[in-house]
Amino acid sequence: MTKKLLGLAGIGKERLHLAWVSSAEAQRFVEIVNDVTESIKSQGKFDPKAFSFELDAAEMTLAGETLRWLVGKEVKITKDGDVYGRKWDTDSFESILDSVLEREFQMNLICQAIKDGCKSVRDISARIGLNLMRISYLMADMEKRKMVEFTGMEDSKPVFAVM
Repeated sequence: MTKKLLGLAGIGKERLHLAWVSSAEAQRFVEIVNDVTESIKSQGKFDPKAFSFELDAAEMTLAGETLRWLVGKEVKITKDGDVYGRKWDTDSFESILDSVLEREFQMNLICQAIKDGCKSVRDISARIGLNLMRISYLMADMEKRKMVEFTGMEDSKPVFAVM
């Protein structure tokens, strides 16, 4: 999930390397370290300041209740089934999880854009690169969830603030 989030943020999922290595697997450890070192060299140095906007949105996403709740339900839903007794296969559940991850990240990008001074849907779109329709759709849900609020009109455009 973290790799997918790094990809959504434009940082690149290839920047995260995870491997389980036993203390008895010295040769495998050396191979992994060499692979990671080569990967880092080929990608170049990471500048967190250049991605501070995206990193803040990613952190908000990972700290969010919706995603944490859904991740916590994965084993139960795939092993025991949902409230209707239907067992979900792992691929179906992970597809839903990916959709929720993308949606939550996009909503948090919108929040970050508003915090950075973007007030209208057009300003937000210019800042984060989502189309106007998607932003409008997400903001309607964000208003219901009390993440943003409509504060009035400015030059015939609706203006929003983060709650």
